Amino acid sequence: MGLHLLDRRAEIASKRVVTGFDGFVDTIARVVRETADGDRPEVCFPTIRSFGEYLTAQAEKSCSLELKIQARQLGGNLPYVSRAAGLLGLDVTCVGMLGEGAPGPLFQEMPCRLYSFAAPGESTCLEFQDGKVFLAPQYHLPADPWRLVQDATGGTAPKLFAESDLLALLNWSELPFSQALWERVYQESLADAPAQRARWAFFDLCDCTRRSAGELEAVLSLIGRFAEKRTALLSLNENEALVTARAVRLEAAELSQVGEALRERFGITEVLIHTLRESLLCTPRGVTRQATRFIPSPRISTGAGDHFNAAACLGAVLGLGDEERLTLSNRFSSLYVERGVTPSLEDLEL
Repeated sequence: MGLHLLDRRAEIASKRVVTGFDGFVDTIARVVRETADGDRPEVCFPTIRSFGEYLTAQAEKSCSLELKIQARQLGGNLPYVSRAAGLLGLDVTCVGMLGEGAPGPLFQEMPCRLYSFAAPGESTCLEFQDGKVFLAPQYHLPADPWRLVQDATGGTAPKLFAESDLLALLNWSELPFSQALWERVYQESLADAPAQRARWAFFDLCDCTRRSAGELEAVLSLIGRFAEKRTALLSLNENEALVTARAVRLEAAELSQVGEALRERFGITEVLIHTLRESLLCTPRGVTRQATRFIPSPRISTGAGDHFNAAACLGAVLGLGDEERLTLSNRFSSLYVERGVTPSLEDLEL
């Protein structure tokens, strides 16, 4: 790639990233279409479309499905992004739902500093060749979220976020208390601080399909307030970009127009949109587009977007150019999908 990341290891290790606030334990599974019988091998539904067509055909009949469990592992945007960023060499601190009282065993493998304020959620991830379907129960906290965060960090949460080179607020959509926590980060850590454009605020809303237009307006406006203090980067996948555009009634027909419209309307510094085939970075400098390396038979898809985002965070704090940032994110994510494990810095230089 010509980015010479191996020569910048010391600089990478000096960059402080603080992430919040989710955490899940994922059961990764594939849905069995035909069980094994004699010489006939087991067959799983290959795509979301094929699975959906099967379910539609069972309307008014009911059905029973078998899950082929592949793994039980840490999950959620914070753990995936944080672990990947830590393995890239960044100095990562996590404030998340990682265990009752202390981080659970699945999270202790993360090469990060961990603060846990609640038990993790539980989710089942159905894997397909063209994507994934997450199933998770609603999650509620027993007390005020910010008080739990402050208790878990010994009152240092505002300082941790304020002193970070990049703060990453992740998974707004799946946590009913996320808006309140994001608001408190802004009020406690940035509202009274001078603007520092060399520092970053990174955001991933996650799948916001079930959130109302009013809620989306509120969180996008909040990100715009972060942008008054730091360089604010909002990362969206294709579905999230289109859902957001419809919900807030953007007059945009194409993804680059969605990114530019979000920047203009809400004052967000940069918008990053990643799809299976292409990635776009919309900044004050213009729109940069780059084709992605499509992996027809992925080893894993769960966590692909989070690996993309982890590399995007690295590219941001290193001050890489727009094209270089997309190249780094795309390569890191595609290698993860292809191999099923997080790539190293050495892998990125090949």
